Amino acid sequence: MLSCCIGRLRMWLGRDTSALPLDVFRILTGLLCCAYFASLLWQVPDFSSPDGLLEHALLQQIFWFTRFSLFHPGLGAWFFYGIFALACLGACGIVLGYRVKLCAGVLFAVAVSTYRWNFIVMYVDDAIMHLLLFWLLLLPVGHTLVLGEWLRQRHGCLARWRQVTVPGMGLHCFLANVCLIYLVAGLWKLESPFWHSGFAIYATLRLPIAYHPDFWGPQHLPLLRVLNYLALLVEPLLPLLLTRRRGHPLKWLGLCVQLGFHLGILVTLRIPFANLALMATAVLFFRDEIMHALQPHHTTPRPRPSRTDRAGRLALVFLLVLALAMMRRLPVIDIVHKPAYALLWLAGIAQDYQLFNWIDRKNYYAQHHVMLMHRDHTKQPLDATLLFPTSLRAVLLQSYLHDVRWIALPRRHRPALKRSILLRLAQRFCRRHPVPGQVTAWSQIQRILPTNAALTQGKNRFLMTFACTEEGAVLCRTLVDWRGTMNCRFPAEQAPPSTGGH
Repeated sequence: MLSCCIGRLRMWLGRDTSALPLDVFRILTGLLCCAYFASLLWQVPDFSSPDGLLEHALLQQIFWFTRFSLFHPGLGAWFFYGIFALACLGACGIVLGYRVKLCAGVLFAVAVSTYRWNFIVMYVDDAIMHLLLFWLLLLPVGHTLVLGEWLRQRHGCLARWRQVTVPGMGLHCFLANVCLIYLVAGLWKLESPFWHSGFAIYATLRLPIAYHPDFWGPQHLPLLRVLNYLALLVEPLLPLLLTRRRGHPLKWLGLCVQLGFHLGILVTLRIPFANLALMATAVLFFRDEIMHALQPHHTTPRPRPSRTDRAGRLALVFLLVLALAMMRRLPVIDIVHKPAYALLWLAGIAQDYQLFNWIDRKNYYAQHHVMLMHRDHTKQPLDATLLFPTSLRAVLLQSYLHDVRWIALPRRHRPALKRSILLRLAQRFCRRHPVPGQVTAWSQIQRILPTNAALTQGKNRFLMTFACTEEGAVLCRTLVDWRGTMNCRFPAEQAPPSTGGH
């Protein structure tokens, strides 16, 4: 009986599928990769560069497992400009269908090395993008929609491509991975008190990861509470809706829900790549509908035999290991969680589908303030964004100063990391805006709670005082070195506006 079931499952998984939708997805993925690596290129001065906001040698000392990477301390900024520019060209190769597997493999190695290089500011966009590149290595792509073939044989190309079929095991495994993302992320939210109370989306939109966190107020709570419960309901149901048979009304409902769900996130939160990538998977869920629309009405589709290939079998093994890695806190199975996750890490995969269920613990709202004291002891307020960049990675980095950690950090390393972040923020400021005098920075911190929806309970927290010299930034005091173990160019007696939260 068991062998019969396994045989049927193998035949279903290996059933051939049309190659054309897979290559449409390949093109969409290539375009996303081009934009993603272009964004990494733009972020080189602040993050990948050795003079950026991250002390990479310290990070590799703290997180030894991030040393499995192409990038190591000593590489200059121009290396990263070059590698990300080449990655953009590789993404164009994927779009054009030129040596797709080679391009995907190189880009996967670069993406993996990048998130390990900038490990503490890795977020969901990085996780989904390197996962897509990994799947391009396993999916049977590059058989259609190839520019070179179209240039050689323009006439009849589309008709020929419509008839191309490929083994379907890799595709089915990839779609199972996508369903796992929705299912696990949806189920994890069920243990969140904020999601239960309908406050989660409001709290998320007040975080600095949102485009306009100050737009939202208590008056929006009724609408956001409805959206909160709607998201809680539909996200774990998406796998059931999207995997219905061709043309089923519930499947079309699933498409509307999927696109609406991700469009809502796209217009409110600064995580575009993950949402665009998951929206692109609709092409694969609706591959049969697409091919049915493309087939001439007088022809019938050819029967699709079952075939298995090595890439498909590897995809199945990967999916099983990934499922085991997600089994944390489940009785008995929990013991395999860490070994499975370690195996994925060695393969370059870093996946954790706990999306937005962390809002109960990381619901902090911070406003920065910066004051310049001139040599005559007069004070001048400065634009806080001159010292604290507003990019998403910069916001994630600054949260470590307030003990809001996105990556587990051993307690003994926390003071060194905070000191490093503050020093590099000051160095960046002094390179771009050298001013005579002392600069003091503090933050107003508060929790985003149902009892503080209007955010009126902030407390000031001193961050640092520094001065710009010819040699660069010099720290006077920091929240770590409160007694002033470092000297400025000239002494000052000013105190921070408040030391609450110190």
